[in-house]
Amino acid sequence: MKTQNKLIAGLFIFLSFIIISSKPVYAGSEATCIFLLIEPGSRPNGMGHSFVSIAEGGFTSYWNPGGLGFIKDSDLGLMHSNWFGDLKEIDDMYYEFLGYAQFWEGIGTLGFNITYMLYGDQEAYDKDGKFLQNFTSYEIAVGASYGTQIKRDLGIGINFKGVISGLCPLIPGSDMTAAGEGYTFVIDLGLLKKNLIIPRLSFGVNLQNLGPDMTYANSDSKQPMPLNLRAGLSYRILDSKYSKMIASVDINKMLVNNDPLWKRWFTSIYDDGYDEFETLIENFGVEYKYYNLISLRVGYVNDVAGHITGVSFGGGICYEFSKGKVLSFDFALQPAGELTTNNKTFSLGLSF
Repeated sequence: MKTQNKLIAGLFIFLSFIIISSKPVYAGSEATCIFLLIEPGSRPNGMGHSFVSIAEGGFTSYWNPGGLGFIKDSDLGLMHSNWFGDLKEIDDMYYEFLGYAQFWEGIGTLGFNITYMLYGDQEAYDKDGKFLQNFTSYEIAVGASYGTQIKRDLGIGINFKGVISGLCPLIPGSDMTAAGEGYTFVIDLGLLKKNLIIPRLSFGVNLQNLGPDMTYANSDSKQPMPLNLRAGLSYRILDSKYSKMIASVDINKMLVNNDPLWKRWFTSIYDDGYDEFETLIENFGVEYKYYNLISLRVGYVNDVAGHITGVSFGGGICYEFSKGKVLSFDFALQPAGELTTNNKTFSLGLSF
């Protein structure tokens, strides 16, 4: 078992080095496929999107694949949201997420996940303003994940995702020579350490969307993927049979600029002095659970650069319909920025 753990840890480090040392990435001012940064799960959303050091349940592969190493059963997570649904102008934009993880004795935890973003119906016009046709834009990522414990309180994991961006089909009568479609892949690398220094204190880190640029069929320019570094701490304040309470904090930093990938680790943080720290996203959250039945959550999101700041709220109900089999329903109301005050999300979880 120790030999297996050493091999897995060595593979993890080797893969990280190969990816980081790969060809330079020349990013534009903005990344594409931003839907990859939408956080799934109404439980973490109610906690202000602070979940990287908790990372459990069917949404683990997104938040921190290192948390997969602590899953010892099977977990399913589904989330649906009518994104910006309160706005009549864009009431047909939907976000969907499906995640599944299953533990295999002697192997670790394997999982898969699907993220789907539908941008709704849009209208195409030619250069003279003549209507051509309606079309639908979408983006999808299909992932496979793996996580394991290399020590009792230390888990590592990886999530590989193939990404398709279908922004626009080839429209007859337009100046387009090809469809606005792109394909690429990204990798998430995560680590979760429990009982850090003191009992009940956990630390998590997740490097998200590490991969080559996306090139669309109708364009020669390359668009960088939304490489993001997420890290956080959580502490279990109460952990009794009847009352459980946990507080968490996350920090996110986008790593996107025009430097080679190996250099961006430094320049994306320090190249503009203290201005770079204004792009940090801070997330805070607290959850209280009574008797593994009812949960109440509150959080705060501080995304100055993205103009998203405010308080999030949420709640959940769990029902154990058979021994070891638990169904959960969660709801969250989270800040959404300048377009609308809040986004509403609903999610289901199943452990068995």
